Amino acid sequence: MQTPLGDLTELDLSDHDVCRRILALDKHRLAEGLVIESLFDQYLETFPGDQKDVPRLIDADTAIAVNPGDNVTCAFVWDRGSPVGLGRYLAAPGQHYRVILVRCDSARKVFTAAECRDGKRVSTWYSLPELAQKLSGKNEPSAFDIDASVRDTKRINQSFWGYLSAHYGAELGQRVILPRIFLNFGIQPWFQYVWNVDRIYLQGNQLWHLEIKHKYPMSGRPLTFGLNDGELRMIRRLAHCGLRSLHTIIVKPRWDKETGSMFLTNNMTARNSAAVTGREITCGDALSIMRQPPCYSGADTSFTGRKGLKFYPLQATDFSSFGTLGMPHTEVAARMDAFIRGEKREPVTDDWLLSLKME
Repeated sequence: MQTPLGDLTELDLSDHDVCRRILALDKHRLAEGLVIESLFDQYLETFPGDQKDVPRLIDADTAIAVNPGDNVTCAFVWDRGSPVGLGRYLAAPGQHYRVILVRCDSARKVFTAAECRDGKRVSTWYSLPELAQKLSGKNEPSAFDIDASVRDTKRINQSFWGYLSAHYGAELGQRVILPRIFLNFGIQPWFQYVWNVDRIYLQGNQLWHLEIKHKYPMSGRPLTFGLNDGELRMIRRLAHCGLRSLHTIIVKPRWDKETGSMFLTNNMTARNSAAVTGREITCGDALSIMRQPPCYSGADTSFTGRKGLKFYPLQATDFSSFGTLGMPHTEVAARMDAFIRGEKREPVTDDWLLSLKME
């Protein structure tokens, strides 16, 4: 698989400087988002539950991909060795997606892919680029090109050296960088629209799609957060496949674009002022939200940083409070787990979010 730094087989992903150079090809907000996802994973790792109903993270990376005019959307599911729930998960999206099982030979650094139906492989193995090209119908891959205006090297380096490198250590290449290579150079060159499914959790017999965001409310009252059109459509289709969706937002205490996620790792006051919130978005919710007049964001919010996105506002008061980032993570995890199990939580209020805002 080709990358701007050479063929994947030639890259030394144990070298953190190589990893940094790969991550620096992405938007700085992506690097900052990886920090937030890591903080969020610490909640998932401590979800309570008895032995008969322990929620389990399915160790898989998923890319939803489609080209304009295609009748079938592909779901590329990279099995990273999940010991439980993978078969159930592979079968679920098959109701509305063309499911592609992906595996990676870590020693050879080669991605392979095969089609699945009903959770079982039904084709021979291909190299991932070969099968992605076949499914896309494109003759040539598109170049990976992110606008320089959304790649702030300083902020990328802060996220990388200030957190990711030390936190993941020897696992950095496998846990952080290979997933970016999978998406950016295995899938994205062949499809115009690609969405990443953040986390999939199996709780009892129910699959949950957990989306993790780090943002601040839009100005005006009532306070609202934006959710883009593509993500809402993905949530609707996943709901048709039997997945429930929890949309979580860690609310930035500084309401500006210039403050990155490292502010939360270095400043205890900021952690105590970062609200952890969430709401379930059902298929019906998604339809209702999309009946509203859409809004349009600036180009910096798109994948390439070159065009705006259509989005819809979500009222902050429709979210539930799980606490703040500064609270013991086991306490926040218990509240989040209780919410997923059906327990009502204290709703977010505009006044509470405003009281947490830092100047």
